[in-house]
Amino acid sequence: MNPFISFIVICLGGVMGLKPIDVYWNISNPVFSGHSHVIEVNKDNHPWEYDQVNIICPSGVNSTEKHIIYSVDKEEFDSCRIANPKPRIIAVCDQPQNFMYFTITFRSFSPSPMQMEFKPGQSYYFISTSSERDIHRRVGGFCSTKNMKITFRV
Repeated sequence: MNPFISFIVICLGGVMGLKPIDVYWNISNPVFSGHSHVIEVNKDNHPWEYDQVNIICPSGVNSTEKHIIYSVDKEEFDSCRIANPKPRIIAVCDQPQNFMYFTITFRSFSPSPMQMEFKPGQSYYFISTSSERDIHRRVGGFCSTKNMKITFRV
């Protein structure tokens, strides 16, 4: 085999070999019980490797659970209150009868101006303040009642 092709296969194998982390964003997930959950990403990765997280929306024949997941600052995370008038929406889980997921790649640069960039040494906070009656709620909601919040530490 050509040495150049071998190098490309090894590099691509490293990038493609990482298994995404699945986060089931629903109130029955034990991750959301108790204290806030922290997920370490890109730990011990090579410079060309980036972890991915699949945020998997609630779904099922009898499911009615809906969420809007926001990226917020630490103060909003701690208070379960979205103060930003134009918050960054990470995912809209509004079709519980359909399987939906959103993949986030934790890289320090973005190929698209609308995607987030994740800097090493920083923490990123995701919450859902939706409630059973109001998916657009921005205070309390499942963040307060079901601890629906996660920190990603890069």
